Amino acid sequence: MSQHSPKQWFQLEDLFFNEVDQHLLEKLRAEMKTDETAESISRVTGINDSTVAKAIAELDVSTDTLAAFRLAPLVAVAWADDRVEENERYRILQAAEKAGIRADEPAMQLLKNWTEKRPPAALLDAWCDYSAALCASLNESHRATLKTEVLSQVTAIAEACGGVLGFGSVSESEKATIARIEKALE
Repeated sequence: MSQHSPKQWFQLEDLFFNEVDQHLLEKLRAEMKTDETAESISRVTGINDSTVAKAIAELDVSTDTLAAFRLAPLVAVAWADDRVEENERYRILQAAEKAGIRADEPAMQLLKNWTEKRPPAALLDAWCDYSAALCASLNESHRATLKTEVLSQVTAIAEACGGVLGFGSVSESEKATIARIEKALE
């Protein structure tokens, strides 16, 4: 067969289009996986903004990693005063349920353990590092939405123990922990 025969051109054309088809199929599978992961992220974390969930999924963040991402700051604020009050524990577990974490899931058991026995300080350190890296990868709008949702949840935990007539409901140590969380989300 000569170097420029029609049969050879057809073989090259078939090879080219086969590679293009494979590439398109891989791209479609990746997009479907991202959409499925985004739905899981929304269910697990309670992030209601689908564009934020999809942006996080596109970074190859798993739902297991994101569940820890969402739970760690709540626990850190609860432990800021060296103990977790019953109201704080209730709010944390309520936030987890609202986020779609079922009572029989390992993430819920881990969360219960963290509210009963203080996790190591390295948990918040790791969360802050991870959050800073994640936020650096998100656009301004997504970062702002995520920051608002997380800060709303940690503030609710800090305010769970009340105070007298609304005064002193958030301690200085809780404020410091919230400030650290906020800084990680910038």
